[in-house]
Amino acid sequence: MPSFTPKPKLHIPISEKTSPFFSSPYDPNAHHSSSSSQQLSPLPSTSDTSSKGEGEIDSQTPLLPPSPAMLEKGRGSYPFPSSHTSRLKRMRMAWRNGLPGGMVKRVAVLTLVLALALLTLHQGSTRFAAPRVSTSGSDFASSAAAARLPKVSGRPFKFPSFLPSSDVTGVRTGTQPPGGGSKGLREIDISSDSLPVEATLRERLDVWKNAPGGRGEIKGEIEHGGFVQWSLEQCDTISEQHNTHMIQHSANVWASVNRTSLHQYRMDLIDHMEHVLAEGLTEQYGEGRGIVMVAGNADTLTRVKWSLQMLRSYGSTLPVQIYHFPSERPADDSPLRTELQDLGAELVEAAGQEKDKGKTKSYHLKAIAVVQSPFREVLYLDSDSIPTRDPEYMFDAPNYKRLGIFATPDYWKTSANNPIWAIMGVKCRNEWEMETGQMFVDKKMHLDVFLLIQYMLERHDFWFYFSDGDKDIFRWALLALRKRWAVPGRWVGAAALPSGTASGDFCAHTMLQHDSWGEPLFVHYNLLKQIPSGVGRGYSWGRTKQMPLFNTWPATPATARLGEPEYKPSDDDKPGLGDTDCDMLADADEHGRARAEAKEMIMRRAARERGIKVRYHGGWISALCIDLDYIDPRPEERKEEDAARKALLEEQAALAASALSSDSGSSSTSDDESQPKDAAQADEAEGQKDSNGDHVGTIYPDWGSSPIEVVQWRDDENLKDFEKNIYDLGFKPGGPGF
Repeated sequence: MPSFTPKPKLHIPISEKTSPFFSSPYDPNAHHSSSSSQQLSPLPSTSDTSSKGEGEIDSQTPLLPPSPAMLEKGRGSYPFPSSHTSRLKRMRMAWRNGLPGGMVKRVAVLTLVLALALLTLHQGSTRFAAPRVSTSGSDFASSAAAARLPKVSGRPFKFPSFLPSSDVTGVRTGTQPPGGGSKGLREIDISSDSLPVEATLRERLDVWKNAPGGRGEIKGEIEHGGFVQWSLEQCDTISEQHNTHMIQHSANVWASVNRTSLHQYRMDLIDHMEHVLAEGLTEQYGEGRGIVMVAGNADTLTRVKWSLQMLRSYGSTLPVQIYHFPSERPADDSPLRTELQDLGAELVEAAGQEKDKGKTKSYHLKAIAVVQSPFREVLYLDSDSIPTRDPEYMFDAPNYKRLGIFATPDYWKTSANNPIWAIMGVKCRNEWEMETGQMFVDKKMHLDVFLLIQYMLERHDFWFYFSDGDKDIFRWALLALRKRWAVPGRWVGAAALPSGTASGDFCAHTMLQHDSWGEPLFVHYNLLKQIPSGVGRGYSWGRTKQMPLFNTWPATPATARLGEPEYKPSDDDKPGLGDTDCDMLADADEHGRARAEAKEMIMRRAARERGIKVRYHGGWISALCIDLDYIDPRPEERKEEDAARKALLEEQAALAASALSSDSGSSSTSDDESQPKDAAQADEAEGQKDSNGDHVGTIYPDWGSSPIEVVQWRDDENLKDFEKNIYDLGFKPGGPGF
């Protein structure tokens, strides 16, 4: 465990949560501002002889203290002026005060200053030239990865000053693997990619160990501020989707990291995994399929009972194990023991583990249960996550079979400022965090991940400074080992009360998670447990806000993406609904291009999910509720470009329609029989129908129109009887066990 004493938590009154830092901890336009130098973080100098001042670097992390190296050089005050800058200041002062030796020395100094200025202009004009990139024959990344040129929301990307300038072979770094520079990819881009599913744990640990950000005091390594600069390439537009709780909770700890401590934290995890590898622990993955749950007190065990009763009512025959700490063992004469046994469930004590004293929840039990279970393939379920039907078919879903793990999304995204990105050596991914109330896992493929998760959760007092509870630890472990996961065919739905509350018209308290094809599969009623009164039969669930499946053609203006094709693409060879993974959605731009290729419908989903905004309301005069809004996700530059492009398209369409109308009128006077043909031609030219009657023509996206839909549970085959059935089992929505 890292030898680090966490600083006291930063407690922030609710009235201060709207401050600029917590709503947007970095300014994506800061480098355009004259005051941007006040937000900069130091970058170590290397062999690069750039004369650019630190005020021109895009690092925007106001949390970083000076590094030990800078303190040694006397650069301990923020924003840490460079020695080069200090020399210029001294020269200006000397010039103002006069120099001994007369005019000759003044002329010499002036000549030197002018020469330095010319050199700076020359280097600046070449250093930040757009890199020329070749993707042919890449040894390190797919063509999709090579296509991900560095960008910051459409603005020209500026490489940190410690990187050598680009040349005709691409971007070079001093520590890039052989061949990487010739392919136009930087080391951080290569290390952020996944490894093939068949890669060994040894190979994964080697890549992690050598990734930038946490390699310690070696030549060319960067400080945390430099790593944040990389992370901002994808995550500078997510302030509306931030997990601000993590920032508020962890600001002091994040401010304390440097490249030495980042290396220490990384190696603590890698050393543990070296032990796992040496002991052959990943070979103990079990056999068969089963369900694993955790529950320790009467409230959670009762919720487990309702979940199992629903499962068995669907005809599920999967064996079930319920893990608890030894101190939570139900009494031998507890009726729950008999009821759970009758439902085919086995109560299991977690071997060698104890519950944390003074805590209502012991998060590390979740990973322990998966690791210790005898099943190779596991469906893990929280006690408050209830399937809507027998879920066993998901073990045969295409994306699960391909990747060996299926995980569900959360409502939030992770800040680029989080040091966990540097610890993993993976730059920030613009994607949804993970919600782990339900997971499908093939332990033969991923037992190493869960052994890493177990280690981190057993030390959660430290690792929760980088994670909002246990859920994010699962994603960190997967990314650290360069793995990817399957995701549902639809983003998480916000399931709500049938009507509004005093604080808003839509009060969601349940996360509706879907299967690989976008059909509702799990009712995870996490916030419902906190509603003290007013909820019961007929008043618990009624409707869901959700994103559409984007599986219809053509797109509507509300569901289109930038660059919507005129004709339905022939993309059957690409993965799509049923086989969607996280890389098909991560780091998507307005065109829907993400880290991995996918069908056109998945690209529309990726583009539109950029605009989802989740907000809380209530909690004082009514229940604490979730609601979904939609915002225009484009940066201002993109809005201006799109407006000009749309105006041009409309002008061209109007001219074409006018010309066709004129031609059609003259033709009808000479040949009446040709009018139906001309009308069909006019429809086709206006982008309405082709010869088969299908719509064609570019659909320009309306970014201001929300694609979010509200659906009624009574209209869904999987949900219409859910509330009645669970209340018939004696269900109660609230409980002190949380």
